[in-house]
Amino acid sequence: MNRRSAGHKNRFQKQKNEPTSETVSLSPRAWANLGYSIANSKESAFFLKNAIPGEEVRAIVSKKSGKLRWGIASEILQTSPKRIASDCSSYPKCGGCSYRHVDYETELEVKRLLLRETLERSLSKKGVSIPQIETLSADPVGYRNTAQIRLGFSGSERIAGFYGEFSHSIVALPPNGCSNLPQEMNVAILERLSLERRGSSPVSKSETLSYRMEGKRVVEYRKESVKFKETIRIPEPVEIEWEIPAGGFSQVNRFLISRWLEKIYDLAPHSQKRILEFYCGSGLISVTLASKCVTWSGYELSADSVEQAGKNASLNRNSASAAYKFSVLDLETESVSDSEDLSSSFWILNPPRSGLSQKVVDTILKNRPESFLYSSCNHTTLARDLSTVLEKGYELSDLVLVDFFPRTKHFEVIVKAIKTE
Repeated sequence: MNRRSAGHKNRFQKQKNEPTSETVSLSPRAWANLGYSIANSKESAFFLKNAIPGEEVRAIVSKKSGKLRWGIASEILQTSPKRIASDCSSYPKCGGCSYRHVDYETELEVKRLLLRETLERSLSKKGVSIPQIETLSADPVGYRNTAQIRLGFSGSERIAGFYGEFSHSIVALPPNGCSNLPQEMNVAILERLSLERRGSSPVSKSETLSYRMEGKRVVEYRKESVKFKETIRIPEPVEIEWEIPAGGFSQVNRFLISRWLEKIYDLAPHSQKRILEFYCGSGLISVTLASKCVTWSGYELSADSVEQAGKNASLNRNSASAAYKFSVLDLETESVSDSEDLSSSFWILNPPRSGLSQKVVDTILKNRPESFLYSSCNHTTLARDLSTVLEKGYELSDLVLVDFFPRTKHFEVIVKAIKTE
């Protein structure tokens, strides 16, 4: 049984979440992953939202599993000097955000702390040194270019919002919308609700509004493709264009996409004969790094994304562009064919939150590229994957926290690893 199957099996065997509504007084002692602080009683460990280490709080416990408890601080008995008043009337009940009780600089400090602690737990015992963390951040307001808004009812009233923390009940958006969303998107959501409430539009049978920004235009992205244009400095300013097919994946932070691409460009070596990219999506990274290599091979599950990657490569083609080959491949269950040339000395990995599949890990260990870059939206699966790969003769040269998801529990991480033996 591979590590991924075993992990799923153990998780389902060990965890049985039970709803609860007990109230308890606690003193959080440290920050924990997913935006929580951790506190302990004689019997249990508690993961608390809306609580800061050093405070004393009363918390409503919402779920339990064995000796573990999860809850939300409902009353602050002793307040940390780091606490601020939330700017959102739906916080902390809404499950969308995790850090609206501290300022943004404190949030970044916490995320750096959690990243370092998570990597050290997995890697330090294997002799891997953790580099200094570089941070890329931008305006935390109105940053999302993509959102899935839940639709439902509160009594007879039509509402839109996000799932509550620890529940699938919808917490309505504040009257002026969500501050993570662009104003144009908030207006589109509120207008949609207004039309339904007045009877000017039939009540949607859909349970979700899937919106994406195309410039100033709000698009239902599961129905339409979306075009983007960015100027990136690599090092001279270059304008790139790309299109994402209907329902396709996109990085969500419209203020940081160019800086994320610039950082990947800076970390990629020059004059490569060939670059391999796993989980290539619609080819955005390949378009950016076109001048770095002679040929580029990308692998992706979605046939629509692979087709679009080819179109995006053609759209941005110039005299410095690589020769591209994009292939449909289920990286969870399929290996790159033995007939494929895997002699590339530099690989790029950009997987979903679940991290690298066992097939991809095995391919890395078998072929051992000179260096690879891994961009991850889940630092816990990143740590898991690195703990397997790095012990086979690699070291980390670069570590970058890219805060694609301000005010939430998530963040992006870029690492570069170099072969040492």
